[in-house]
Order: sequence, then structure tokens, then C-alpha cells
Amino acid sequence: MLVYWHALEAAQLPRPVAGEHMPMQPLFEAAARHMRDIPWRIFPADEHRDHAVAIFQTDDGRRMVHLDPTTGAVQATLPWRGAAVHWVYDFHANALAGRTGKLLVGLTALPLLIGLAVGLRLWLKRGAVPLRESLLPAAGLRGRRRLSSWHRSIGIWAFGPLLLATGSGLPVSFPETTRLLLQPLLAPAPVFQVPAAKGAGEIDLDGAVARALAALPGWRLGWAEPPGDDGDPEWLIVLLRQTHEWPSGRAAAWVNARTGRLEEVRLPDGVDHARAWLRAVHEGRVFGTAHRWSVIASGIAMMVLAGLGPLLWLRSRRRVPAAA
Repeated sequence: MLVYWHALEAAQLPRPVAGEHMPMQPLFEAAARHMRDIPWRIFPADEHRDHAVAIFQTDDGRRMVHLDPTTGAVQATLPWRGAAVHWVYDFHANALAGRTGKLLVGLTALPLLIGLAVGLRLWLKRGAVPLRESLLPAAGLRGRRRLSSWHRSIGIWAFGPLLLATGSGLPVSFPETTRLLLQPLLAPAPVFQVPAAKGAGEIDLDGAVARALAALPGWRLGWAEPPGDDGDPEWLIVLLRQTHEWPSGRAAAWVNARTGRLEEVRLPDGVDHARAWLRAVHEGRVFGTAHRWSVIASGIAMMVLAGLGPLLWLRSRRRVPAAA
């Protein structure tokens, strides 16, 4: 379900008008007028979402303003958890329990990995069961033997996708631990030399994006954050690789809103690339639609296996004769 969470969220919104997208600055201003505040972050419409989305941090929590990227019209204002898919997303990410829940969700991967290892061992030691019967449920069986046949067949087909989904979820739950383990093994971030040229004066969001993209050709806008209320004069422009390329880490550029000068650029290191790739694997975004459906199927298979396992155990308990 969550591999399509952007689409599920957008299903309750009006469809944007077809046409060329507006620059980002008018969208930024439209969201600011609507909320009478400055957005904390703004996302362009892209391959994941049909709307531009401005996020506001309010006293009542995070609110998202969805804008038509063609006309700039505000089409919806939703709080986070204002749609059912938001609750599902948070339950999957942290069991609705914040940082503690995120830790617990991450730790559930360990018994799942142990279960996969035990299941593979049992399948390899299946004895006289022919290979074909272990790949497809056998016909004509009843009771515990039928349950065992279904459990064995579903388990072997789901083993690879479940291993990928579970293993790739660990870096999502434990990003800093992942960095600690992988940093000695992977390449450091390239050093970017910021040109010494002076800026051309005050610059808006579109000018800041253009300045960042000129410094990093081959990248695209991921999101932008405006200068802060604390006197920080810099736009933060976060850049992503083009959509047709393999998943990679994010680059960040800081552009001075007063002078238009590019102040700093940080490129991703090997750990950033690895974590981005693993997250894309976990979310079914690497190998197209087939990958997404395999993630959905593996989730369904995991629930079926979780139900068949206790049933098999209960059936085996019934067959044990009572002690004299």
C-alpha cells in the first residue's frame, strides 16, 4: 500500500490543470498568502506527486498546502494525518510512538530475518518432498499437510522479496548506525570548490534554484527551504539526481538571498548513496512497476505466513499424545 502512498494521498485532491508548470516563486508566494505565514519547505510537482506541496510548521502540527503547479491555485490544505494513508505511513515508520516506536519497528526486522533463515534451512532439509511440490502447493491434501504445503510454497517464493524488504528497512530505521558501519568502507564526499564570484544582488526562490542547478548540472530540485527568521539569509536548495538515473544521495546548496552568491555546496558521500539506494529498494522504486508489485506481494505473503505458522503449530500440538 505504502509504495503508492503519494497517489493514495492525491486521490482525494482535485486533478491539476494540464499545462506547463509555473516557476516555484509564485507557488511559494501563493502558499504563504493562503496560510499567512512563510512555508518551512516547498516541494515541486514531480514523478511522485501531481501537486506542488508547501509544508508549514504550526502550533497544531505540520500542515501541507497542495497547489496546482500550472495555475498556482490552492487545491487543499491537509494536516499530517489528515488522510488515512498518513496514519498507515506513521504506523509503519514508528508504530505511532515517535522515536521509541521507530527503534522498536527497526528491531522487529531482526526476528523476521531469523525467521527467514530458519525457514530456508527447513526448506533445504525438506527430505523426500520433491522440488516441484515444494514450489507449488500439492493438490489433494487435507488438514495439516495442506497447510504445510501452502506454507512451504509461499515461503520459498516470498523469501527473496522479503529478505530485500526486511534487510533494506534496517538502514531506514537506523541511519546513524548504518553510517557508522559503512563510512570506513565507502568513498567520502567529493569536495566542491565554490566559485569566488560575487552574487548579482537580492535573489528569490527561482533565482536560488537556478544558481544551484548551474553549479550542479544533471541534478534537479528536490525541495527548498527559505531563509530563516533567525537572521540566516540563505536559501537551502536540496537537489536530487534526474529521475532516469539510479537512486543516489542528495546534494545541498546554500544560496545567499541578499547577495545571490552561492555560499556552500555539499555533495553526497558513499554512505548517502548506499542509504538512498537501500531506501528505494525498500519502497519499491528501483525496478519500476514490477518492483512495486513485488513489494506489495511480499507484504501479503508475510501476513499469510504469519497466519499459517501458528495454525501449523496448533495442529502439531493436537497430534502430540497426552502424557500418561
